[in-house]
Amino acid sequence: MADYQWAITLGGAAIGALATLFATRSTNSTTLAKTNNDNAVQLFEQYKMLNEQLQSKVDRLESKLESLQEKYEKEIAFYQKEIERLEDENEMLVSELENLKGGK
Repeated sequence: MADYQWAITLGGAAIGALATLFATRSTNSTTLAKTNNDNAVQLFEQYKMLNEQLQSKVDRLESKLESLQEKYEKEIAFYQKEIERLEDENEMLVSELENLKGGK
């Protein structure tokens, strides 16, 4: 029986080692899956926050752009009217000048 005792001890140790190995693999797999999930959630939250910040900046820039466009359209309309007025005035002065030259 003593001859087999070392084999039984080694067999028991091997079975214990295998059980520990499988338990560790299962625990590591579960831990790795949880870590991956936690990382994915954290990255998604960061993405969401950055996306919201960018959308806010885009909204502000669009608002500024619309405001500037309205301002410059009003200025363009003002200067177009001023050009028309000055062209009319110029035509009137040219006509008046021609009349004065003809009267000499």
